[in-house]
Amino acid sequence: MPSTPRPRVFVSYANDSDEHTDAVHRFAARLRGELGVDVRFDLWERDRRRDWQEWAVRQIEEGDFVLAIASPRYKRLARPDSASLYDAASREEAVSRDDAAFQLVMLREHLAVDRPRWLPKILPVILPGYSADDLPAFLQPYTATRYVIPAQLDELLRVLTGQPRDPLPGLGPSVDPATLERPGLFRATPIGADLSRVLVDASERLAGAVSRLWKGEADRLGLTDPRPLATPWRVGGEDVDRFGEFYRRRVPTGRLLVLGGPGSGKSVSAIRLVSGLLAGWTRGDPVPVLVPVTDWHPGELHAFDWLARRLARDHRLGRTVRWVDGRRTTLASALLEVGLVLPVLDGLETIADDLRADAIEALNRLGSWVPLVVTCGSAQYRALEAAGVGLTRVTRAELRPLAHADVEDYLTETLPHGVDRLAPLFARLRDEPRLTPLTVWLIRAVHRRSDRDPAALGDRERFPDLDAHLLADLLPAVYPDHPEPGARSSSTRRRHPTVRRWLALLVDHLEATGSADIAWWRLDRVLPWVAPGCRVLGGASLGLGLTVEAGPVAGLVAAAAVGALAGSRRYLRRAGVRDLETPHALHFTAARVRSDVAVLFRLLLNGVLVIAGLSALLVAALGLAGDPPVTVRSVLVLSALTAGGGFLVWRFGRAFWRMTRADDRQGMVGLADLDRPTSPGATVRADRAVLLLGTGTMLGLAAVFAVVGVRYAVWMCLGYAAAWAMFSAYTRFTVARLVLASRGQLAWRLMAFLDEARDRGVLRQYGAVHQFRHQALQKRLTDRRV
Repeated sequence: MPSTPRPRVFVSYANDSDEHTDAVHRFAARLRGELGVDVRFDLWERDRRRDWQEWAVRQIEEGDFVLAIASPRYKRLARPDSASLYDAASREEAVSRDDAAFQLVMLREHLAVDRPRWLPKILPVILPGYSADDLPAFLQPYTATRYVIPAQLDELLRVLTGQPRDPLPGLGPSVDPATLERPGLFRATPIGADLSRVLVDASERLAGAVSRLWKGEADRLGLTDPRPLATPWRVGGEDVDRFGEFYRRRVPTGRLLVLGGPGSGKSVSAIRLVSGLLAGWTRGDPVPVLVPVTDWHPGELHAFDWLARRLARDHRLGRTVRWVDGRRTTLASALLEVGLVLPVLDGLETIADDLRADAIEALNRLGSWVPLVVTCGSAQYRALEAAGVGLTRVTRAELRPLAHADVEDYLTETLPHGVDRLAPLFARLRDEPRLTPLTVWLIRAVHRRSDRDPAALGDRERFPDLDAHLLADLLPAVYPDHPEPGARSSSTRRRHPTVRRWLALLVDHLEATGSADIAWWRLDRVLPWVAPGCRVLGGASLGLGLTVEAGPVAGLVAAAAVGALAGSRRYLRRAGVRDLETPHALHFTAARVRSDVAVLFRLLLNGVLVIAGLSALLVAALGLAGDPPVTVRSVLVLSALTAGGGFLVWRFGRAFWRMTRADDRQGMVGLADLDRPTSPGATVRADRAVLLLGTGTMLGLAAVFAVVGVRYAVWMCLGYAAAWAMFSAYTRFTVARLVLASRGQLAWRLMAFLDEARDRGVLRQYGAVHQFRHQALQKRLTDRRV
């Protein structure tokens, strides 16, 4: 494998200030130390006395490239009237003042004498804080290529190393235009018309599901009640409020970066962008899908694979299709591959500090032509830029502070208080330099009842930190001790100290999972013994059921051995057992039933053939021994073994373990249908139905064999039933929920409590999971718990 070229590069810059020189130094050090570029930089050459003009001439003429670093002084030194380099009396003074003046004269002369050679060799570079206006005019800052760092660092590196992103392809044969296929997709992926139709149909269903999801969430959050609160973007000195229209018309690369401070409304802006794009969506357009990045670990999973898994889970795009190369891939991967999904990645600042730069690099490796939208905290992204890291080819938008007049009008319309009672609060808000949507939402949520007086918020001595006070009052406000008259729901009887205790347990859940998603199928991680305990019990039951007829000692030994293996995640992974936590659903369609029946029939047939061969050997052995060869009982036992064994292989091979045909999820047991609304409660019910069907089937078989009198088959079916139940996500969830509820740490009706907290604004729903409405609330619960 050929090594990457190591070009020799000279850095030409002006010493505008110590800060500017430090920035150039860091940039040069990164090019040399991290990116393998042979950079020549004057600060590294001061080990002995040098003739700096001779040194500069040698570096410029012998090097492969010259990086011209933009700055106001660099531009000023390039003008003949500023340094008077052509005046012999002042030349020595100018050169002693800054060697950049001499270097600029050389670069200008080389361009004048041999422009075809030197134009691609001199590369203008713009570091953070500078612009094309800081480049000398002879370098053509606006009519020729320039490289803005960090956005175009990858393009600069490709030019330096001679590795173009899109090399010129070979010239193919001429074709008849009438023979070209037009699949209607966005990427030039050579797929057939049938697959194209499947993907476009799936994108249409996805658009409808996403639209329903965020319309419901917008209604619950009150984003349109009575009207949306204006949260404009600032893009290039212009305020933008129509996000969908702006993205379609003003973001040519399809890559958008939205920055804002804590509570500035980044997530709400992302929801508004998705809703705006879906409002004008037509069949064949990319579907905007909002994806929180809180559970992404860039070092563990490629960005494309993570996106595909997240889409498959949250939007039920796990059904597989046959791809162009014959392999099976999920609908999520296929839609991403052809560009029918626009990822809207929300909350880049929530990724750990030491992983955030890796996340940016991973997104850049997807390709600078891949459309995406990213929201991030302003301070976190500027820290990345200072380190030379940033998204490539993005249009940058920053959230503007709310207008005080608009906030006053909005609160007057939404709170049941007169203007006089709101006047002290408005007086304080006018002194706040930056009003955020979080503050406005907290004021509305805490003081939505007429018995809570907002005038006290104007007292700075009592409440120096307004947001902290409102966060502390949020739970007592939405879970009042004295419910409003006429409230009929039993949820109104919850007391906020109890709710705070339950929510603190959910914070434990998030810390245990390392995610911001409150996923019911991961609740058992709060109690580390639940999952291995269920697996051990299931494995022990299976081992006991298969061997108990051989005697109690053999049964106990087999139970201990199989239970120990089932309890070891390392062994299960080495054995090919995957997705131990994934919930499942049933799909009773004719095609799926036929598919599973065919697979089950083949498994049973293979089992019958194997057992027939073993039976023949047994009959021969018994015949030689003079014993009766075959009885009706032995035939029934062998039949029970075949049926039970085939059923077990079918269940764990196709639907759970997927040790064979791992990518085939077309059977009756799989992910929920995309056409059905995805919610946490729906996935709970779906996984419970899978549990009841499997366990009920095996218990029914056990009853049949009990009537016939085949004890071995009864024990075997009971063992299978226990294994099925213990390996279910619903079983683990139920055990963890009951234990925690008995301790008073969680609600008995957990899903109802989570939905209620969502409706009250404490949580929000995203697909099959819940999340805290804002990180500040989650942090507040953590602090209070400590």
